[in-house]
Amino acid sequence: MATTTFTLQGTSPTTIGSTDFIQFAKATFGSAIKAGEYQDSTHVESSVGGNSSSGNTPYNTKYVDATHVSINGGASALLTTTTTGNAPLKINFSHGSAVAVTSWLFYAYDGSVTTNAPANCTVKAALAGASTWSQPHGSASAIDLGSSTSAMSHDRYVAVSYSPTTVGAKTLSFSNEVTYQ
Repeated sequence: MATTTFTLQGTSPTTIGSTDFIQFAKATFGSAIKAGEYQDSTHVESSVGGNSSSGNTPYNTKYVDATHVSINGGASALLTTTTTGNAPLKINFSHGSAVAVTSWLFYAYDGSVTTNAPANCTVKAALAGASTWSQPHGSASAIDLGSSTSAMSHDRYVAVSYSPTTVGAKTLSFSNEVTYQ
């Protein structure tokens, strides 16, 4: 049986459960981001509004420009400096038997229809080590997380960044599509 697990990395990992949310915030959990700015912190919010990642010191990747990132509040650096050790989002695909991943896509959407872009916000994402950010708005503009040889467990590490374009709360979802054999 195939299983995908999303984890917010930090000093210790926080698994993002099916009823949890990834919360992008200004400086601290629950703090608002101004329209047109990108987040300064990333958290896991429980279904009842609690900070599930409070003991984790979650990693954060903030979009600076097409080829630069601020990692955990640091100075602007080339996006290529994002590694499996500092990318905030770890995605694990596992299977009960060894399988080869032939295609793996990642994208953000409106939470209802996978082909729809998220509304009133901009999402940037990049596979750890990539040289440029992408804007994976809907499944048609997904980023390619690559293929891998036969194994029971496959990991990908993704830098993500978020900016609201209007005032008010936003809802969006992240998804991934894995093809394997």
